[in-house]
Amino acid sequence: MRTHQQFITELKKLINFYRSSLYAYDQTDYFLYQWRKKKDSLLEIDIEANPPSFYKSKSKGVLSENQKNLAEIVFVRFVSALEVFLIDQIREIFISHKEPFKKENIILEFRQSDLLSIKSTADIYNLVISKELRRLSSGGFNEIVKYYNKSLKIDVAKIYPGFKVMEEYHQRRHLLVHRLGKTDQFYRNKYNYQEHNITVENFYLESCFEDFKKFSEELLEQVKNRSKENFSIQKANKKPEAKCQIEVEFSKKTTPIFESNYEFWAGDSLCMFNNLFDRKVFHSPQIPTFYLSGSAIEILAYNAIVEAEVKRCKIKATIVSKISKANSHKSITLDKHLIEKIRLKLPEQPWQKNQHKRTAKELGLSNAIVSKAITELIKNGSFKSQSGGKLLEG
Repeated sequence: MRTHQQFITELKKLINFYRSSLYAYDQTDYFLYQWRKKKDSLLEIDIEANPPSFYKSKSKGVLSENQKNLAEIVFVRFVSALEVFLIDQIREIFISHKEPFKKENIILEFRQSDLLSIKSTADIYNLVISKELRRLSSGGFNEIVKYYNKSLKIDVAKIYPGFKVMEEYHQRRHLLVHRLGKTDQFYRNKYNYQEHNITVENFYLESCFEDFKKFSEELLEQVKNRSKENFSIQKANKKPEAKCQIEVEFSKKTTPIFESNYEFWAGDSLCMFNNLFDRKVFHSPQIPTFYLSGSAIEILAYNAIVEAEVKRCKIKATIVSKISKANSHKSITLDKHLIEKIRLKLPEQPWQKNQHKRTAKELGLSNAIVSKAITELIKNGSFKSQSGGKLLEG
């Protein structure tokens, strides 16, 4: 994955910077030593040195303060890069898998002006994941571990080199950043460390580099395995009320109805094509089949739109719809807005036979819903009863 490659590249850049800087220190020390011992000889071959006042040569085998500071700075960057990788990995998972982020206990609030300014679902997704990750950025490694375990079902604590080692890396980073390397009683007790100051030795930094590489590689494998399972959490999957497949042959005329942000009305609800869209498959060249699922009202309404485009000769289409039997016996509830919408769509009486079916098709509603609405409209006096195409008096 992209985030993992970026993390490995960052680690390599940092370790190469550290090693090349150590080499530069060693070479500078060696040169200044030679300058002191063989100054006259070097001058003869036009080599001259002006040792800076801030640079102090060190004894052989002893790290200078500059070298210790360098190791500490690189180590802090190591740990920061790891946390960025762990959080960006979640963001990358979110792009392709929404299942682990469908949380019933989280409620998002929007100002109406912001909501109506949203151009696509991508804007909403960005708000969701940004809020999700904001807490992790400030919560530190322990919060990230809990998140992976709870939301993604990946036990980060068991990945090499283990939670205790990884936690110590983060604790040491905390001491270096916030206490300039001074240990506190908590750290000394937990890690059986007697000294009151802590730094980063060369071997420690090299071990950290290797541990972080192996850790990220194993985490990546676990992410890939969970991706194959679609990050599924064992729970009953709610089956859609209706499914539909539409085989489409496009003409030279354009139609917007298959665009992801295409909006339409289903009853009294505003819907978007992307909400119904499952996948697109090419069973034959240039003729895609769209697989859709949603509520019965949504599918019926969209089918009516497709049929209207066929009549306008914009497309040729074959539609196969299936309404779930489990949902076909649901009690039909009508609110005043939907009844009014149906009333406005009905023509003047007397109606032709099966008028409720024609109106249902026009509105993308089921025949039963429109039939019940007509009954209510007759009861409240908006229309009169009729039989055989004739109005009944009384």
